[in-house]
Amino acid sequence: MEKKQQVQEFFGKHAAAYTTSVGHRSGPDLDLLIRLLGLTGQESLLDVATATGNTAFAIAPLVAAVTGLDLTPEMAQEFQAQAHARGVGNARFVLGDVEQMPFDADTFDIVTCRRAAHHFPDVPRAVGEMARVLRPGGRLGIVDMTVPNEPEAGTLFNDLEIARDGSHCRALSPGEWRAVAVAAGLAVEHLEITAEDMPWSTWLSPVAADGPEAQRAEELAVSAPPGVAGQVVRRGERGLVFLKRRVILVAVKP
Repeated sequence: MEKKQQVQEFFGKHAAAYTTSVGHRSGPDLDLLIRLLGLTGQESLLDVATATGNTAFAIAPLVAAVTGLDLTPEMAQEFQAQAHARGVGNARFVLGDVEQMPFDADTFDIVTCRRAAHHFPDVPRAVGEMARVLRPGGRLGIVDMTVPNEPEAGTLFNDLEIARDGSHCRALSPGEWRAVAVAAGLAVEHLEITAEDMPWSTWLSPVAADGPEAQRAEELAVSAPPGVAGQVVRRGERGLVFLKRRVILVAVKP
């Protein structure tokens, strides 16, 4: 429960920031995810760890109904306010835990989870729950940060994320994501890796660039062996740059 309490504390504190976050409201990963889901307009969609509903509201006009599930109570008010501001009438918010979701089996045509799974203490259990609530023939769409292939660089990647945000658990490798989906009884249709150079302050957000979290992260980055650090962070003309990797996975329930 400790990690889940940290998630509630961190995201409760920064709830409003996620409403206005450009990276969470849009982005190439969101566009690709929507395209890969093959939506017809008739689907019932569940967006897991929806936060303020950015992914849910991007997809809402393309489906019949959207449910956003999140562990953090403060997200409910932000979700509802954003639904009103965007004129979205087919979305609802449900407070709940991804590892024990309050839905019957075979309920949703689509389940999405974007930029959140690294906060789950038990990813296989969470994905198992996502698979359970999917109807046969339904699709699961995951977007999450992912680690470099080299183990030491992967450890540094996760250590930096924990220094920035103590509610971070672990980013999985692409191979681990495939294995988790298959173990949940799903057939992987698409798995793709993207990477972008992210300015240090952008990566830190919503954490303050001059706060203790930022200081701990920078100390880790500059003290790592160059061959390891270079796979995760580099020094650009305007300071440190974080190499953010993401995995985009779409799988179908037979």
